[in-house]
Amino acid sequence: MKKLFYSFFVMAMTAMFMASCEDVPAPFDLPTPDDPTPEQTVDPAGSGTQADPYNVAAAIEFAEKLQVGEESQQDIYIKGKVASIRENYTAQYGNATFNISDDGTSKVTFTVYRALYLGNKKYTSGDLLKEGDEVIVCGKVTNYNGTLETQQNKAFLYSLNGKSEGGGGGGGSTGTPKGSGTLDDPYNPAGAANAVKNLTWTSNDVYDTTGDVYVKGKISRIADKGTFTEGGTYGNASFYISEDGTENGEFYCFRVLYLGNKKFEAGKTDIKVGDEVIICGQLMNYRGNTPETVAGKAYLYSLNGNTEGGGGGGGGSTGDPKGSGTLNDPYNPAGAANAVKNLTWTSNDNYETTGDVYVKGKISRIADKGTFTEGGTYGNASFYISEDGTQNGEFYCFRVLYLGNKKYEAGQTDIKVGDEVIIYGQLMNYRNNTPETVAGKAHLYSLNGKTEDGGGGGGGGDTGDAGSYSNPYTVSSAVAAGSGTSVYVKAYIVGYVSGQVLAEGAHFTADGCDVKTNLLIADSPSETNVNNCMPVQLPSGAVRTGLNLQDNPGNLGKQVLLNGNIEKYFGATGVKTVKYAEINGTSIGTKP
Repeated sequence: MKKLFYSFFVMAMTAMFMASCEDVPAPFDLPTPDDPTPEQTVDPAGSGTQADPYNVAAAIEFAEKLQVGEESQQDIYIKGKVASIRENYTAQYGNATFNISDDGTSKVTFTVYRALYLGNKKYTSGDLLKEGDEVIVCGKVTNYNGTLETQQNKAFLYSLNGKSEGGGGGGGSTGTPKGSGTLDDPYNPAGAANAVKNLTWTSNDVYDTTGDVYVKGKISRIADKGTFTEGGTYGNASFYISEDGTENGEFYCFRVLYLGNKKFEAGKTDIKVGDEVIICGQLMNYRGNTPETVAGKAYLYSLNGNTEGGGGGGGGSTGDPKGSGTLNDPYNPAGAANAVKNLTWTSNDNYETTGDVYVKGKISRIADKGTFTEGGTYGNASFYISEDGTQNGEFYCFRVLYLGNKKYEAGQTDIKVGDEVIIYGQLMNYRNNTPETVAGKAHLYSLNGKTEDGGGGGGGGDTGDAGSYSNPYTVSSAVAAGSGTSVYVKAYIVGYVSGQVLAEGAHFTADGCDVKTNLLIADSPSETNVNNCMPVQLPSGAVRTGLNLQDNPGNLGKQVLLNGNIEKYFGATGVKTVKYAEINGTSIGTKP
């Protein structure tokens, strides 16, 4: 009975299967050898320009001619439709990866690899691009191990479904470039982008920058939650500016400090979309395709017409630099900032400094609770000085000791806003953007006229007489001191190593000189008149090894402190028998 039932079941199922097969459409036709394949349906077209972009077939043909690993020399434009999206966008870098084809469905595609959005800006979400969108891509292309694609971070969407925001084939603001980059004639955003378009970028540590320039615009977007760097650690802000405050023709202001070249403070120094600003600082072309400010080397010079100075886009006081850094002619705060503007900072253990100099001003703000370092462990104070005691044009006095180069004592050696001070010691350009004293190597020489000199910015005991360690001669005063005597004057002399020695020689003899054994020094690092320079004969040994320009070209333009004999030799008043020198924060030879 079971077998009979099973037979009927099999017969029924077979009949049902045969019936269902009659309803199945015939298989689709496979192409014959004469049918066109997808690869043969579109011919290469276009010239790769903005007005006549390549189609995908032409872009493939162009890229196939590149060697493996080779990048196109110029930006090209490619038109197609998004066939597939591989990476909606990267939140960290704001770029996207997708494939385009001529019809949006063909298997013949070109890879747009990690390209930016319209206007050469970052993607802000993953829903800005979808399959089927018609795009024009602009940028450099490469043959990456046989994969034809745009070069990472060197391409962007020039057009999306007919909408374009420019971007200019390599980054930057659209519009007509205006301005010369000065305070009186600042760049507009397009002018700033134009100023950096030919600057090179090799890596995060190797890139070209402009000098300090001014850029004017209105804030159109704010990054980092609208106020300052997320978490407030560094006190800087990142935002975009444009000429009219819209998102058209934006320029990226990356990690910019606040008014007066100071840090942003949460809730006190916020900015908002629509604010009119003038930025002062250095610009770069990040990755060769994104014009922007150099992080930490630009600040708000003006915010809706309000200014607090800050000087030079890399820190420092505003105003006219004055003084030569001697006791008789101390730097004003702007002069101190100017004296260090070309000094380099690599790390907390590797930086350049001036020799010991004098800086005069009035205390405008006091850090560390107004007396000395919090906790009193080190007995030093940090405060700001300016020429008039206001917060305009401040210079930072960082961890400075008290009168006589001694430690502060709580309640006995306090300072206050308004005190007139003379600081004596070494200066530096911290992080290449903050002129300040070197911690522990400066002290109060004078407080409201009272002195108790301790000498040497960190020790010593000089009397302060002209030509002493704490009050060295300038070049001009050294020449005057040595010109009226037939014997030598032993003294300290401070000056800047002059490049005129390379052009005209530091003559001590009638038949020229060897630049390895001689220098010229001047009162100014930019002195070009050899008649205002003083020749220095370098004796063999440590002093010559440490100072000569043949082995140490980096000494050119640096301030040097010398101890030697001021004397006349072959008609020239110069310095001989140098036994001790200080340059770049380094002591050379034996201090008398």
